[in-house]
Amino acid sequence: MNFENIEQLIKLVKENELKKFKYKDYEHEIELDFTDEHVSLPTSPLTGTGQTETSSQDNSQPKDSEGQGEDAQTVNAQMVGTFYLQEEKELTDPIVKVGDNIKKGDVIGFIEAMKVMNEVTSDVEGEIIDILVDHGSNVEYDQPIIKVK
Repeated sequence: MNFENIEQLIKLVKENELKKFKYKDYEHEIELDFTDEHVSLPTSPLTGTGQTETSSQDNSQPKDSEGQGEDAQTVNAQMVGTFYLQEEKELTDPIVKVGDNIKKGDVIGFIEAMKVMNEVTSDVEGEIIDILVDHGSNVEYDQPIIKVK
């Protein structure tokens, strides 16, 4: 992969306002992380596991206008795709609603990627105070989906 291709890739990622992007083939691995305005561009051939780490991300929650930022946590998208609050594309009976209590491991929705519905599970416990993504909306990797208190 040459430098011009990398420049074009960075430009496309920024134009589409993506926060993270990862590309991997048999020879190269490129990971872009704009969450902290740092870019990681490992382009060396893969060796061993082929995994590279990007800059650490600050997971602290900003204080929102309702004053719930201090103890609020989020459940984030585990992949890129289309988020649904139930298995069907027509919203009739969402799995979770604002005010529901969830536990770690509970299914809170689905992300459709490559025509496969993947369960989104909670990694936090508490009461849902906000659903940040509409049913049928596209999500990015690690994008907050629901806010839990």
